[in-house]
Amino acid sequence: MDLDFICALQPERIDELRFRGMSPSLNTPTIYGGQLMAQVMHCAAQTLDSPRPVHYLQANFITSGDPTRPLDFEVRTLRDGKSTSNRQVEVSQAGQTLMLAVLSFQINSNGYSHQVSMPPVDQPETLLADGDHEMQFSADDDAPFPFYILVCPPANHRREPCSSVWTKPRFGTIEDRLLQQMLFAFISDASILQAALQPHSLEWNEPGLAIATMNHSLWFHRPLNINDWLLMHSVSPSTHDGRAFATADTFSARGDLIASIAQEGILRRRPSQ
Repeated sequence: MDLDFICALQPERIDELRFRGMSPSLNTPTIYGGQLMAQVMHCAAQTLDSPRPVHYLQANFITSGDPTRPLDFEVRTLRDGKSTSNRQVEVSQAGQTLMLAVLSFQINSNGYSHQVSMPPVDQPETLLADGDHEMQFSADDDAPFPFYILVCPPANHRREPCSSVWTKPRFGTIEDRLLQQMLFAFISDASILQAALQPHSLEWNEPGLAIATMNHSLWFHRPLNINDWLLMHSVSPSTHDGRAFATADTFSARGDLIASIAQEGILRRRPSQ
């Protein structure tokens, strides 16, 4: 386990509802959104009377932050019911709000069950062995992104607005449910807009291309094991007016639907200098 990385995702408690933390070293010019979502999940969970798994998280990103400066997290208790607890978390830096998040924690209960099927894709071991399918988030070989992200080749090489990627951490971690959900929140922000790039033949490192998360929601359907390969299958219904929207279903390697994600982000050309 990468202890420095995990510790950075767990801000220190200052008082009952306030926390302070730092960004892990990710070699990015601004704070990565998945990091903040993992951190707010940790902070909100610390204010519960008893542990409950996360059911839902919605994050609105207000402005970018500096990864070298401290972060402040303030939790607001919205409700504690018999089965559900709701929290709001504001993330700020030097007095400026970076993100507002709303979270729901819910105990397990009996009910009906169904799910969509996992799409047919190449297996992660095949893609990893090939060596040409890994998405690179860092140019620094000594500080690689904490997760593998393997892009599945599109069927018939068509440029449709959909994408499938396999992902798992580069390190093993303990089977703590909150930590597993935090790590999933972290990686859920990394590649969902790949589906919006496909129809326009764009790459993440395209010169002059601006990409940034505006808002992000995720729902947990079933328990997950972050140490196993997970498949994120995303679809982008629309890209227009400098914004891209995509949804994604996430499956375990055996086909269980564990989570769904929705994200809207900036996708446009930067003005010429």
